Amino acid sequence: MLRWLAALLTLSALPAHADWRDEVIYFAMIDRFADGDPTNSQTVDLENPLAFHGGDLVGLANRIDYLADLGVTSLWITPVVQQVQTPIDSDGTPFHGHHGYWADDFTVLDPRYGSEDDLRNLVNVAHQNGIRVILDVVYNHVGYGADWTTSRPEWLRQGDECGGNEITLCLAGLPDLRTELPAVREHLFNAHIGLALRTGIDGFRLDTFKHIESVFWAEHRALTKRYLGEDFFLLAELWDGDKYLAKPVFAADHADALFDFSFRDRTLKFLTNVEQADRYARYFRSRHDVENGYTLAPFLSNHDMPMLLAMLRGDERKIRLAFALLMFAEGPPVISWGEELGRRGGPWPDNREDMPWERAEDSELKADVATLIRIRHSFTDMRKGPVDIVHANAGLLLLRRGNMMLAINRGEEEAALPPIPLGTWEAIYGSLGPSIPAMSATILRLVEE
Repeated sequence: MLRWLAALLTLSALPAHADWRDEVIYFAMIDRFADGDPTNSQTVDLENPLAFHGGDLVGLANRIDYLADLGVTSLWITPVVQQVQTPIDSDGTPFHGHHGYWADDFTVLDPRYGSEDDLRNLVNVAHQNGIRVILDVVYNHVGYGADWTTSRPEWLRQGDECGGNEITLCLAGLPDLRTELPAVREHLFNAHIGLALRTGIDGFRLDTFKHIESVFWAEHRALTKRYLGEDFFLLAELWDGDKYLAKPVFAADHADALFDFSFRDRTLKFLTNVEQADRYARYFRSRHDVENGYTLAPFLSNHDMPMLLAMLRGDERKIRLAFALLMFAEGPPVISWGEELGRRGGPWPDNREDMPWERAEDSELKADVATLIRIRHSFTDMRKGPVDIVHANAGLLLLRRGNMMLAINRGEEEAALPPIPLGTWEAIYGSLGPSIPAMSATILRLVEE
């Protein structure tokens, strides 16, 4: 039986959420977002991209108004638990667990991120601004040299004990948790579910999902529903996830949502002329063919790959097209910190740059993204329902969802507007005329049939 050791707390809560497809999720790596409490800044080295940079939970809470103004409705944050203290050597550079994925103690927060009170305050402030909070949790491994490697070695696979399949391998050489052991499961469930219960967290992002056995996720699902409610959101990270890999996950009801890696890959190919509009349109029309009640979460960038803008060679015209496609797609779109400000970090570790706050005041891209988010929130047909292909040829694409239509011209020349469905259409983003400008997106709304 699980043991919840926290006293009853007064937490601000949001109403039960009917459909997570309505959300717009913003991902922030805590250490890279904002430093709100300099007193907890330990081992900070801003010149070292692999060190702590001082971001914390107080900094996030102080910037909630920025996210609310952008139109964000959910905030996904990296893990908050105590990290290993000793950095590893990465080609002569000290590599610290600034990212949060190298746990040393699951029962306490790392003081460099803040306290449990700071997390509770972040959740309360977010809720007061209509924003839900999704906490990243790690069940698969601990950090290099974690205390358990000597104090509880029987709970881990290490060295020669590491296996050769997805469940028993030691990912990146990290000590692998024996989640098949009841004692290990109980400890992890007490730690993570207990923290969520005490702080009012709205959901978990499940790290390294495919590296843990199905029976674990079944028990986890049952416990989160029992203690955290039916509405508690589980978003699984399954590398290369798409509608096909989602089928067994959703059939077993192990998670509510899966990151849609295919969306980033196919959108990049379309915007770089690797894939023609007709092929991309067919993909877009069928990408969300998943079981009712579940969803795929499309994204453009994450912290484990180069930013999409870097892959587009810094072409902000193309990233604007990508954002338009993202906001027209079914499933809660995920924006990575600073992506709306043109952050363009290349391969790791450059993709984990600090939030570029100096661009926040006058960013035309941010204003554009905010407009797209507002349109998505305003019209149900922007985010739900079947997609019809109106036109798809070479680099010109017109997609319709109900009374909304998205026109994309990825070409360097303006293109004549192809025939559109009968009715009175108005442009609510971009412009409507006899032609579609080069490298532009237009969103049309059907006013009258």
